[in-house]
This record gives sequence, C-alpha cells and structure tokens, in this order.
Amino acid sequence: MGIKIQKEKIPVILITATHRMEGEMHVVAGGRLLDEINKDRDFIPITNVTIYALNETTPLDTLEFLAVNKTAVNFIAPAS
Repeated sequence: MGIKIQKEKIPVILITATHRMEGEMHVVAGGRLLDEINKDRDFIPITNVTIYALNETTPLDTLEFLAVNKTAVNFIAPAS
C-alpha cells in the first residue's frame, strides 16, 4: 500500500479566456497554493467546481472534478 499524503482543500477562483470557475484545490497540508500550481504537470485538478461564463452570475454547470489545462488559465487565486 502507498503512503497517504494529507492534503487541505483551498477554495479557489480560476479564470480562463471564456469562463470563471470556483472550486477547491487540494494542497499538501501546510503547503502553498503556488507550490501546487508550479508542479511539473500540464493540468490543474479542481474539485467541487461551479463553472460560469465570464461576467455572468448564473452557473453553466457544476462538477465533482475538472482538470484544467494550465495553458488555458489566465488567473488563479484563493477565494475569500
């Protein structure tokens, strides 16, 4: 059996050219959001995601999981 790494959920807002996404990133306990973003991988995993069109308040969809290609991300920050 592998070693289980403790992670914390961090609420985030992620913006692409066409959408705003609100969800949770899972970061190693005590780690930083920036460390997770800078990992050597092409996609950012987000859970419990609500997807909106830019400048809209009505959700387009909600998903339990979404992998967002880093090249599509214009902005990502912790949600307050």
